[in-house]
Amino acid sequence: MSYYFSNFFVITLSHQYKQFDSTFTISAKAVVLQNVFYFYSMRKNILLTAIILFVSISFQSCVKEVDTGNLPFENKLVIYCMLTSDSLVSVRLSKTNSLLIDDLDSVAGVKVELYENDKFLELLAYKGNGLFYSTKTYPRESYSYTIKASAPGFENVEGTDSIPRKVTLMESQKKSWLINVHDVQQELVDYTTYFTPTSGHGNYYELMFFTQTRHEIQGSSNASYYISFITGSVIDADPCITNEKYLNSYFSTFVFSDETFDGEKKTVHVKMMCESMSSNFYVSPLGNPWDITGPETEYTVLRSVSRAYYLFRKSYYLYISNQELFQKWDPSDPFSVLINTNPSDVFTNVKNGYGIVAAYQHSYVKTTLLK
Repeated sequence: MSYYFSNFFVITLSHQYKQFDSTFTISAKAVVLQNVFYFYSMRKNILLTAIILFVSISFQSCVKEVDTGNLPFENKLVIYCMLTSDSLVSVRLSKTNSLLIDDLDSVAGVKVELYENDKFLELLAYKGNGLFYSTKTYPRESYSYTIKASAPGFENVEGTDSIPRKVTLMESQKKSWLINVHDVQQELVDYTTYFTPTSGHGNYYELMFFTQTRHEIQGSSNASYYISFITGSVIDADPCITNEKYLNSYFSTFVFSDETFDGEKKTVHVKMMCESMSSNFYVSPLGNPWDITGPETEYTVLRSVSRAYYLFRKSYYLYISNQELFQKWDPSDPFSVLINTNPSDVFTNVKNGYGIVAAYQHSYVKTTLLK
């Protein structure tokens, strides 16, 4: 159902929930025509104004006016859990919030249980801020793990996934050039990654590139690590990448399946224009810390991921892509926003709630820089 507001803001009711540093939105579509008549009154284009009037009247004929402060939404628990064999199990638990209400998503009285192959393992300890963690369980390859959560006033929720087999990453090569774009120098990079696919069909992967620098902490034997994930606009890539159809955005990872694979050894090629890097400090390195040499070391990561991980990541990327298409709406073509944007559901495998329980394993190699 759609809802009509006096400033011509039309939105399909959605649920929003926060997972660590990211905000994921379920079934969201927004069409903004705010102050559209004022904007077009500044232009002497009678035909265009007529089109805008037609679109607005069309919206009014199929929507109803409601109180924005009392929009209903499902009160559900939300689980976010990424399982990997080299880390203790941790879970972020929250609840759904109305898109139009700024409210805390924490839940009181929560109990989170961990099961392995349907056998109870432990009650997860609470760390604060909705974070629960295991004190002993590192997930094992090919085993299934279930997260069950309960809280007063909510339906019990649960999600299950299995740790996929680890992929063998053999080598990754990078070529780079500086080119002039509108009198600004930009870096063009070309990656070629060699790996042995997981046996059988129906396997899924995630590829990413990053740089890593070790920073010594004065007066301590510990160190921090500055990690930058490389992002850019894709110019060319193998079909396994381009078939995923979300490449109009600057993502730092690429998810793909083995649908187009035809041999035991696989090469994946990605060529892109570097636009930015997503960077932060971490208390532990990615990969092997003894591999870090010089002021900055570049790595390639290839993850074998579960089907749930693949569907979740891809659906989230498609959602982001839709939002960027909406932001690029051309005012000279008022119908383009309706043609180019679609409702986008973020995948969930949590019963009676929302969120994701997904699994992966990763392999690292130092990226070889070719001249």
